[in-house]
Amino acid sequence: MINLSRMRMLISYERRLKFRYLKKLSSATRITPQLTGLPKGAGNHSQVEDGAIELAEVEEAYKEILEELKTMRAELSQLLPYLDNPDDIGIMRLRYIMGKSPEDIPEEIHLSRRAMFYHLSGAERKLMRMYPEKITK
Repeated sequence: MINLSRMRMLISYERRLKFRYLKKLSSATRITPQLTGLPKGAGNHSQVEDGAIELAEVEEAYKEILEELKTMRAELSQLLPYLDNPDDIGIMRLRYIMGKSPEDIPEEIHLSRRAMFYHLSGAERKLMRMYPEKITK
């Protein structure tokens, strides 16, 4: 089942996690262990260990989101050709398949923001009417 609001949330969260992942990856490559020869105190972690753990957690969350989005995008891309308006197909493809933000879409398709939202909401309603068992808002 395709949940459009969940897709929008995951697309937004994917961007933030990607940024966080790249930031953690960048900082993890700059961290070097300090060799002092002194014993570590109880409960202390080195920056390298903490960075590796955080990087692994972010990477795992990012992969989970990508996998869920991949599944919903594959299902949605099979249904898009059944829309009758090419503008609707293009806007749905940009928003949900390519993961563009609503601020970026009007620039790409040379429509006003209002017209873009009109087409987007119309296309969503059409798909929900055509496939009520497959798509939810």
